[in-house]
Amino acid sequence: MRSSSFIRNTSILVFSLVLITSCAGIPSGVNPEWTEAMFFKNAQEAMDNNNYKLALYYYEVFSIRYPENIQKGIAAEYEKAFIYYKTGKYKLAKDGFEALLRKYEESPHAMLFPPRFRFLCEAGLGNIEKSKTVNNRLFWRIREKAWADEHDQSLTDSPKNEG
Repeated sequence: MRSSSFIRNTSILVFSLVLITSCAGIPSGVNPEWTEAMFFKNAQEAMDNNNYKLALYYYEVFSIRYPENIQKGIAAEYEKAFIYYKTGKYKLAKDGFEALLRKYEESPHAMLFPPRFRFLCEAGLGNIEKSKTVNNRLFWRIREKAWADEHDQSLTDSPKNEG
């Protein structure tokens, strides 16, 4: 009896700790009196502190709470895609940048969108492509160097200076 009680209590404790730590950093709600500017201010503070989950949360809640604010909505969408880019989630970042660019092309409200976010999305997509190329080249170069070391070869085309 005693061991089953210990196991049950330990299980409850472990579950509670997992639950508490998994939600750490994300509030259970946002003050209903927050203005639109407060969402962006707090999201930027979270970004400055590298708390990207919290920043994403604020941008998401902003988008739900203020869907009528077209200009800030575009900014929030860009910021979410940028956070994904910054955290190395390139697929999500690419999807976000491309969705935003489609809005610039297809939305009847596109003339109200701040032009800088179109440019930033295009730059973000370019950076994602560059990172893929650099990563591929980096790994290729490492493999090439390993082969050269194994075969006592140089990676340069010119002969070694013996003198």
